[in-house]
Amino acid sequence: MTTPVRTDLDAYRIAVAELPESALASRDTKGAVAVVRGGDGWWVVASDAIAAGAAAVVVAQPAVAPIEALEALGSLAGATPVVVERPLLRADLVAGVGASIEELPAPGALVVECHAPARTLGPALRDAIGWARVLARASLAPLTTESCGGRVLALLGSTEGASVSIVAAAQPGAPIPGRMRITTMAPTRVEIDADLETVACVTDAAGRGILPALFESPERVALRRAIAAVRAGEPPSDLADLRHDTALAAALLPAPTA
Repeated sequence: MTTPVRTDLDAYRIAVAELPESALASRDTKGAVAVVRGGDGWWVVASDAIAAGAAAVVVAQPAVAPIEALEALGSLAGATPVVVERPLLRADLVAGVGASIEELPAPGALVVECHAPARTLGPALRDAIGWARVLARASLAPLTTESCGGRVLALLGSTEGASVSIVAAAQPGAPIPGRMRITTMAPTRVEIDADLETVACVTDAAGRGILPALFESPERVALRRAIAAVRAGEPPSDLADLRHDTALAAALLPAPTA
């Protein structure tokens, strides 16, 4: 059975063609997975797609959105799945890292380092906070923050008691999507190094292991997840997670940089 997909983005058209048994290109939004370009005002386009009867919405590389807009989108979406393709926080890698650490105790401390060009520091910091949330396995809240001229120094706390230190800065010459390194402080250390590609390492008494490289395109991953959510009738937590990470990034970096 195929699910119709409405998209104007070339990368997603390719993804549809690569999934002939589950996806079918469509010109209609109603009843289809609607792919939304994540530029400025993407939340308005996503809301319009839901209002037009989309079965699900995929947001491709979203710009930073106002918290009020995300809350309104969440209320409007209800049971309609919203899948978010975040370039530095790939859902398939998050699942792989989660599986590798699920039997381990939550870390007591994490260190987050992040830099990006000034115009993309907001989204990069948001996704770095997302990785910290994933590794802490809990929601986060600011404890102490300092921000000046595109530089951030902050201490966050998790609901499980972990401390998360963050150093972030705008830097010319950094990769456009940004670069980040997240390290857990625990007997088993997890390291995430993300920029145009993401490498995840787990180090314990037996040695250092690197999670397998991912070869599937992020567009295909997002599309598969949206189709699966439609068929299962179970919206993913992407929008709630995005709201959490966006709110924290805004608290640490008040001036918009996206």
